[in-house]
Amino acid sequence: MEDGEALWKIGVIGEHGVGKTSLINRFVYDSFTNSGSGDFSNQFVKKRVDCGEKCIEALLLEIDPKNLSPRKILGTKAMILIGDVTNIDTLDSMEKLGQRIQEINPKTKLIFIANKSDLKYMAQFWIEEVKCISKKYNGIVYGVVSAKTGENVKEGFSFMCHKIIKSAVKGV
Repeated sequence: MEDGEALWKIGVIGEHGVGKTSLINRFVYDSFTNSGSGDFSNQFVKKRVDCGEKCIEALLLEIDPKNLSPRKILGTKAMILIGDVTNIDTLDSMEKLGQRIQEINPKTKLIFIANKSDLKYMAQFWIEEVKCISKKYNGIVYGVVSAKTGENVKEGFSFMCHKIIKSAVKGV
């Protein structure tokens, strides 16, 4: 880590099959695999992120919602809640997870992302529904991304950093 950089622990959470591992792979390694095997549960993956006004070292931790515990949330700068636009149940899960995380640590910033924009013809929800949930928890909505094609993934993480830095300056 270079001088002036911050170290942020960031959790990535969502139901099985929403693309947590794929999003981390796309963001950190710029790769995608259809195999669906392997995940980053219980291990940190590090990525340097240039947020414009400052750089951060992001320690990303994939979290299975069934194993959500205060120990995994405490100390996180943010939690990225991921839904799969082709599965409406994951939208409900995002809302429930947001509530649980806020009960454990109200200071954790929540970022809501819908994955699989490449399957928009099969979408059961889109950005409007994600915004409604995010408002309940004063969360940050980035939008709809595709781990498969890479659409909006890097921009989403940069957007998240800018928003967190901005809210820290405001003291929110």
